[in-house]
Amino acid sequence: MLSPEIIEKQKKALIEEKSRLEKKIKELKQYPDYGQNEDDNAKETADYENNLNVEGQLVFLLSKVNKALKAIDNGTYGVCLKCSKAIEEGRLEIMPYAELCISCRKTESK
Repeated sequence: MLSPEIIEKQKKALIEEKSRLEKKIKELKQYPDYGQNEDDNAKETADYENNLNVEGQLVFLLSKVNKALKAIDNGTYGVCLKCSKAIEEGRLEIMPYAELCISCRKTESK
């Protein structure tokens, strides 16, 4: 199991990531305004549509971050959802919202 220090460190990283994601999602929701001519309007529309795709990905990532924070509160953080073994500390360092250990992730992606 993870030490309380590691869990606290991961919680801090998750809270920072949550804040960053929420800020970016808010920015992407704003419709761009480049000007009034036809080219500007076409670019605004294209950029807004691209932003919707990125926003969807960020919302998905934010949901994973929120799940990880809830797991910390529940005392289940760092436990693989599939096999119930501990998720590798290095994996959580890289991806603090990981829900699966490396073994289960590999078998799931096949």
